Amino acid sequence: MPKLKLGAAFYGLIAVGAVVAAVLILRGDSRYAGADRWYLIVRATLLLLIGVMFAVGAVTRRGLMSDEGPRICRQGWVVLVVLVCAEFVVYAVGGEWGTFPSIVTVLIPPMVKRLQEKYYEGRDEAERELTPEVPDEVRPPTA
Repeated sequence: MPKLKLGAAFYGLIAVGAVVAAVLILRGDSRYAGADRWYLIVRATLLLLIGVMFAVGAVTRRGLMSDEGPRICRQGWVVLVVLVCAEFVVYAVGGEWGTFPSIVTVLIPPMVKRLQEKYYEGRDEAERELTPEVPDEVRPPTA
């Protein structure tokens, strides 16, 4: 059973944020007010796909850089990088519309994986300290 609990919540939060941003882009809010329709649709679609990727990571509780599980969970970070690169290309073609793409999004899966690994390493170390292995069932005196 996957253990990515806090990471899943973080992935879910990012997924919701991406969907909300996509809806705001489609509505043509703020910086997107004067943009062409094709630009709005493409940027919103890319953000929706990024949101779907993070939702998959949250629902499966494996993340997008897992060592096990479905292929989308093991190599989802590659798809995420491609989506962010596509978002950057569309931003560059669009010119004066919109905001800079969310390049930081690419750093989220490695960060969550590293935090998860450090958490479980710390937990295992604490358990080893609480239950030291002693031969012949003799416990050393505690100071």
